[in-house]
This record gives sequence, C-alpha cells and structure tokens, in this order.
Amino acid sequence: MKEAIGGTWLFQIVILFILLFTGFMCLMINRSKAFNVKDKIIQTIQSYNGIDLTSQYDGKEGVFEDIVSYLSENAYRTNGTCPKAVEANGQTYPYHGYTKDGIQTSNNAAFCIAEVDSSSSIISGSCGGADCVRDELPKMSYYRIVVFYQLDLPVFHDLFNFSITGDTKTINGNPSKTI
Repeated sequence: MKEAIGGTWLFQIVILFILLFTGFMCLMINRSKAFNVKDKIIQTIQSYNGIDLTSQYDGKEGVFEDIVSYLSENAYRTNGTCPKAVEANGQTYPYHGYTKDGIQTSNNAAFCIAEVDSSSSIISGSCGGADCVRDELPKMSYYRIVVFYQLDLPVFHDLFNFSITGDTKTINGNPSKTI
C-alpha cells in the first residue's frame, strides 16, 4: 500500500511539471507572436510616414489594410484594454484602440496606437527665449503601439493578459491620408 501512495504522489508531481512547462511554452509562443505583430505595425506605420488616427478602416488600401491583413494572416487573436493615455513632454496623448478588423474601440482592442508630438520637446530644448519661432519646424511625432499577449493554458484558457509597448521612429510631416 505504501508503494501505491508514493506512486500517486510521483504521478501528480510529473503532471504538475508538465502543466507548468506547457504554460511556459504557451506564454513564450504568444509573447513571440505579439512582438512580431508590434514590429510589423511599427514597420507599416513608418513605411506610410504615419497614420491618421481620426479615420476608420473602410476596406481601402493603406495603413489599416496592411495591418488588418497581417493580423488575419497570422491568426493574432489576443485582445486587451487600451491604456488611457501617454504622458510625454508635459502633455497627455490618448490611445486609440482597434480590433483585428480595424474597427476603433477602447475595450477588447487587438492593438492600441497613440500619436505623441515630439516637436515641442525639440523646441523647449533648443529655443532661446523670445526669438523662438515655433511655426518654422515641421510637425514631428512618433507613435506608441501597444499589443497584447496572454497566458493561455489548454484547460484553463485565458489566465493573465500582458502588454508590449513599442515606439516608431520620429516621423516628420503629416501622415498620408490614403487610409
């Protein structure tokens, strides 16, 4: 009887380690997919010289078309809640959340984008007082992107949601209006 109880405990410990290893592998695979999605969104926004966050995806070619098609090709399905805003240069910039179909939302968003104006930090750092002319500099901004990944175990499903944040390079001028 003693050997039967000891075998049961050993079997439970083995099952526990298999579940932990499976959870770790699921987390790393989802994290890797989220990093790829973030990098692709950043690359797409930079190739189009920005994105117009005031418009909606309407099926036409452009930034949103490239992002939506990439998300559908790679079966990215993780959703999360967008942060409220980004604090930068003493100002607050709101996030705009989008579903994997390109529809704007703040809850259950597949990715979030905030446009941060960086021309004010350049002016304040290099401006010498009253002789500073703000209208001569072009609009300069960068975009902060947030994507989500989760710990998704086969039996328990979505246990924890995590987010990854990335920034584009500084982009001069206005975004292309072809959306």
